[in-house]
This record gives sequence, structure tokens and C-alpha cells, in this order.
Amino acid sequence: MIHPREYTVAGPENAPAIVLIHGARLTRAMWQPQIDALSASLRVVAPDLPGHGALAGMPFSLDAAVEQVAAAVDTVAGGRAIVCGLSLGGYVALAFGARHPQRTMALVLSGCAFSFRRLPGRLLGAPYVAVSRFVTRTFAPLLARAEERALRKNYPAALADSIIARGFFYRFYADISAALLDFDPLPALHACNVPTLLLNGAEDRFFRRDEQPYLRALRHGRLRLIEGAAHLANLDQPEAYTTALHDFVSEIVTVQ
Repeated sequence: MIHPREYTVAGPENAPAIVLIHGARLTRAMWQPQIDALSASLRVVAPDLPGHGALAGMPFSLDAAVEQVAAAVDTVAGGRAIVCGLSLGGYVALAFGARHPQRTMALVLSGCAFSFRRLPGRLLGAPYVAVSRFVTRTFAPLLARAEERALRKNYPAALADSIIARGFFYRFYADISAALLDFDPLPALHACNVPTLLLNGAEDRFFRRDEQPYLRALRHGRLRLIEGAAHLANLDQPEAYTTALHDFVSEIVTVQ
């Protein structure tokens, strides 16, 4: 069972539901532009993942993250939803869709078209996990200040302030890295027999590396790029990202 403090929910109770899953180190606050824009016609649910926000003390694992999303879907999304995730959230959304097809109406995967199980990812391996563990434990306050400066530089003050106020979370970052190095997205993509949109920032070169293998693995997949956006496409170009989401959702369900 999910507690109300662990998620944001907005929009009509009986409307089609979309669940928005945040990236590593951040919280559900990163989705505020989409929550505001989509909640007029959709039931919008944005949970915090383990190790982040309201769940900062809960160790991260991919299984725990998937079950947190499942609890949100069951509790406030009527048991079935379109699931959208960005970066870490994209991998969690993909794992959720593969494990819980009966709860998944469609998937939107952003900033996660990179398989850490392919050669470039395997080259990172254990050294990356060890380095990330040392760096995040030793320099977390400095990293948080750098992220705060970047947000204030790149985004409107009200949006940056709301994200900063929720905090940055590094405690389980090495565990997140290890989980993604272990996760093979291609079998999960094969298992997803639902409409799936790869929605990427056009300038997010690293996390677009495996777009074509992803599309080949999907049964019902397509790609849409957000021009002028990098990894945090929903923040870089919030109107274009929200329009792309709304267009895709409108093909799946009736949206008022």
C-alpha cells in the first residue's frame, strides 16, 4: 500500500491515468510542468521512487521501484495506467511494463535508450559503481550545490525552486548504477506488447545510442524527438514534451 505523502496526484478521479516516474537523484517535482498541463483531462500520478524524496530512507532496487509504481497504479490510478518514465524512471517504467502487463495500458520511455548490457555499458561495469559510490558519499553536498546552480541557470525560477526544495538524493546512487548495469532492457522490450513511445531529447546523444535496437525489439514501438532538448527533455522543452505526451495518450484513450 502506498501512502499519500509518497506521490502527487492531480486531475479527475475517473479520467484515464498516466503515471510519471522521475529520474535518479531527483523527485516527482521534476514533473510539475506535465502535472499542471495534463491534469485538466487526465488522472496524473507522480510517485517518489525508493531512495528519493519521501522514500529517501528506503534502499533502492529495481524490484522495489517497480512495486512502488504498481502500488501507485493500484491505489490511485484504477489498477491500469499509461506509464511514462525519464532516465532512471524510463528503465523502471520498462521493467514495470514487462512485469505487470495487465496494469500497463501503454509506455512512454524517455532518456533510457541505452542498454548497459551492450559493449559500451559493459565497459563501465564495476569500476563505475565503485567510483560513483566514493564520489557520492564524499562529495554529495558539492554535487547538490552544482545541480542547484544548473537548475537555476537553465530553468524558470519557480520550476527550479520547486525541484530544489524537494532535494537531491545520492545515498543509493551506486545501487542505482549497479541495478542498471544488471538490467537487460531488450528482453523487457520484447515482453511489452503495448503501444510504446520512445520520447527523447534530440540532443541527448548518450541516451539515444540504442534507439534502433529498442525499436526493433518492440512490437508496437515508435520514436519521437523533442528538438532543442537534451536528457531532461520534459524540463528543457516542457510544452513540446507535454504536447507529444498528449498526442500519444490521445491515440490510446479518449482525452477530453
